Amino acid sequence: MSQDVLTREIRGETLLLHPERALSWPAHRLLVIADTHFGKSSVFARHGIAVPAGPDGLDRQRINALLHTTCSERLLVLGDFLHGPVASDSEVALQLGEWVQALRPVQLMLVTGNHDRTAATGWHSAADWEGDFLDEGPFRFTHQVAGATRPGGSYVFCGHIHPVAALGAFRKRRPRIPVFWERPDSMVLPSFGLFTGGYRIRPDDGGRVFVAGPECVVELPWG
Repeated sequence: MSQDVLTREIRGETLLLHPERALSWPAHRLLVIADTHFGKSSVFARHGIAVPAGPDGLDRQRINALLHTTCSERLLVLGDFLHGPVASDSEVALQLGEWVQALRPVQLMLVTGNHDRTAATGWHSAADWEGDFLDEGPFRFTHQVAGATRPGGSYVFCGHIHPVAALGAFRKRRPRIPVFWERPDSMVLPSFGLFTGGYRIRPDDGGRVFVAGPECVVELPWG
């Protein structure tokens, strides 16, 4: 395993935070990401909004590389796999369908997010849909922590808010970097999709923040 990952011990389990905005659970051969928002650029294009071309393909390549690096046998997406409805005969559906088929024997598991509900019509991925959450070991995996029940005190992993932190001294032009936001009973993963926005985490929000930098994951000291 590359040394650019950051190890976290949570509820007696060893978890790895990856610079590519992913979490892996080696003991369970599980790779976890959140908020891929596949098809977002095509949704914007249909509404006449100019957007970067090709982010979906790059995101799929990043997932493939992570699966290979981590030797994961399962891929879990914590909601918002799709950004909106995808026409069954569209190029987006064709490319996504071919990619999902090529993932095998890796098992693709999807937790339902708010965007997935709006995308219920049209093309539907041939994946294992887990509903609103998946419980495994001491953890609950879901889309958003708000309202998530934690039977037996399960630790919650989620996405939804796309956490970022502003770095640097210049207030108006500080770059915003994706982060893992860890709290005593939950961790919010950064959005995996490259074509997504973000909610800025501040010191007053509490918890610990780990920056998903280009080459490593490091804790951001508040204050």
